[in-house]
Amino acid sequence: MKPGETFTSHGHTYEIEESGAVHQTDAQPFIYDKKYTETYNTPEYLRESELLQVLRYAYCTLAFRGRITSLLDVGYGAGQFMRFARKYTPLVYGYDVTGVQVEDCKILDFMDAAVDVVTFWDVWEHMEDHSFARDLKCNTLVISLPYCHIHTEGVEWFSNGYKHRKKNEHVYHHNPQSLENELRSLGWNLLNMPDYFEDVVRKSTHGLQNIHSAAFKR
Repeated sequence: MKPGETFTSHGHTYEIEESGAVHQTDAQPFIYDKKYTETYNTPEYLRESELLQVLRYAYCTLAFRGRITSLLDVGYGAGQFMRFARKYTPLVYGYDVTGVQVEDCKILDFMDAAVDVVTFWDVWEHMEDHSFARDLKCNTLVISLPYCHIHTEGVEWFSNGYKHRKKNEHVYHHNPQSLENELRSLGWNLLNMPDYFEDVVRKSTHGLQNIHSAAFKR
């Protein structure tokens, strides 16, 4: 599919962005509150959460190429990654629209802390406007999000085989190339280390990679 093309899926309209990302153009405001964050405290999610946080922190360390002394986790949900990172990183900040408190971590009203690493775990796809990324004060940016295979599998797969098609909640759908394209337009360069390590925990579907992670520097 080419930039500018549109299609309809389950009554909603999507457009292919210049980057190659899929954008839900008729998205309505989605409510993120404390009740929403509780979905990350279910036994099913917590069962393998510790391993997931280990893998995520290791990936950040490899991307930063050194000891991380400060970190900002954007869209931290219930704070599982922040709690794990705090074991090894002295200064851990969080930014989330819910403002849920996380012990031993500082919750911010704005994404304005100067840190070594900023992380977006399953968050980037929820955000309508990414222009703020130009002003992030960090050395390394790490993003992990669902891998959308629409360009190889087609609209039928997107409509009926893609479990991350969540109306109004996931407003953008990326593949590795589209994510690199968008971040480059925002002033970030891809490190040579895209990965699918989260699939160890979150599993692939139908033989396709499920979660794509990438690290960027200025």
